[in-house]
Amino acid sequence: MAEFTFKAASADGRQETGSIQAQSSADAMRLLEERLLVVFELQPLTTAGAGSQRRGKVGHADLVILVRELATLANSGISLADALTTLKDASRDTPLSAPLERMLTAIHAGDGFSVALQKAELALPAYVFAMVRAGEATSNLGLALGRAAEQMDFDAKMRSQTREAMVYPMILVSTGTIAVLFIFSFVVPRFAGMLKGRIDSLPWISEVVLRTGLFFNAHFIATLVTLAAAVFAGVMAARNPRIRVRMLELTARAPILGEWIRSGETARWTTALAMLLHSRVAILAALELAGGSVRLAETAARLESVRNEVNRGRRLSQAIEHQRLLEPISLSMVKVGEQSGELASMLQHVAQYWGDKNQSLQRRVVSLIEPASILLLGLVIGFVMVGVVMAMASLTEVKL
Repeated sequence: MAEFTFKAASADGRQETGSIQAQSSADAMRLLEERLLVVFELQPLTTAGAGSQRRGKVGHADLVILVRELATLANSGISLADALTTLKDASRDTPLSAPLERMLTAIHAGDGFSVALQKAELALPAYVFAMVRAGEATSNLGLALGRAAEQMDFDAKMRSQTREAMVYPMILVSTGTIAVLFIFSFVVPRFAGMLKGRIDSLPWISEVVLRTGLFFNAHFIATLVTLAAAVFAGVMAARNPRIRVRMLELTARAPILGEWIRSGETARWTTALAMLLHSRVAILAALELAGGSVRLAETAARLESVRNEVNRGRRLSQAIEHQRLLEPISLSMVKVGEQSGELASMLQHVAQYWGDKNQSLQRRVVSLIEPASILLLGLVIGFVMVGVVMAMASLTEVKL
């Protein structure tokens, strides 16, 4: 549970401030709306958020809250100028103050909300602007903003789940590496010292283990520096978008990990497509934006092919089937949506199915990584122990 501070107005016009505990900003907003409050400001009580403000950066959580606040104010019937003025006053001395000022200036100059949002220069996903334009055209701006915030929340949830799933395996790998390094650097060399001049006559396993231990012991500082450099290079590579995507594409070819990653990609684009169609975005534009929400180049290319086929007059279900983007059960749901005129709703069900499947595969991956890491560590330590025991047997002239 996280804690959020809020500023809101009650039904009788009184201003209320306080804090509320909820699982996410979306839950906090929903709980406050159930109390018939119009929320002007909602901020998470976290040190990360404070650090973000001090550095002058607008975090993803701040953007989600801003879009939700705009949706609430738009649905309440308040004019855009008044809504932006309220938010700007509430966001004084925060990174959002300048973008809101730019939006307010654009509105006063006669620009539409979608144009003002672009002039704010906020790091919003492309689908947000498309949904806002569609919301303006259909007079459903508040609904479009609310759905955009839901999609942003979903994207953040997918990223968070992926990071959380890899924390425990990384801890296992790190501790295992340290344990093996300690054994080779300090334990094995003590046995090697008892066999000076006789290592060449030992069995090959013992020779490999003892010489490796002597090498690590003689170059311990260099080994630590090399290991630290490798970790640093790995961290820097992980921050490089191109390298990160390339590693993701390689991992997607693995048997179980690949299935997990691909299911997450399917959940991403089906959710985005459903949200965009719900917001009355044209199908071709929706497919283009949905393709931009995925990370795998192969999936993005197939979605682009689907878009081209739809542009040539093919039905969406036929194009998806031709590109093999969905399983038969999901494809049948898309066909039902086309026939009933409820394509967006059926796509939302498809997205829910793939989201649940992704979480199930995530639990499976984590449950397999733990024993695999322990098994790998056990094999390395077992190899070392066999080498040491065979060396000791040779020292005492005991034949194994």
